[in-house]
Amino acid sequence: MPERFYRELLRYFTRKIRDDDAAADVVQEAYTRVYALQNAGGAVLEPRALLYHTGRNIVATAATRRVAEQRMLDALALISSDSAPTAEHQAIARQQLNRLIERLAVMPRKRREAFILVRIHGYAYKEAAEHMGLSESAVERNVMRGIFDCAGLAPSRA
Repeated sequence: MPERFYRELLRYFTRKIRDDDAAADVVQEAYTRVYALQNAGGAVLEPRALLYHTGRNIVATAATRRVAEQRMLDALALISSDSAPTAEHQAIARQQLNRLIERLAVMPRKRREAFILVRIHGYAYKEAAEHMGLSESAVERNVMRGIFDCAGLAPSRA
């Protein structure tokens, strides 16, 4: 493989991508690929043309990759800004959680336990009834009263 094209290729790619180091990398990679093709038994009839063509493909692939990376970063920025709660939302969520904890604390024990099993842990009424040793209707009644307590619609003690 004639190295006589190296300087010519380096000047060409330096003008094209306006970065000496990146141009040297492109030319090096083009030579590497063409040498690999030759070593694999491929016929290189026009090495100069093949080196230019390979170098241009390397530059195009790098540009495509940079655009794709930027799009990915832009998408991630959108996702993270939407998914991250604002300080105001965090404060509101803390206040709501504190109110719920206060209301749960003053509920009768069975009502609180039924409410937590069904509404927070996702137990079915039947599963909560078996867990608590109560009838299913008793659990339903306790959960309903717990909902009223949390909504502030009923007295906290019954």
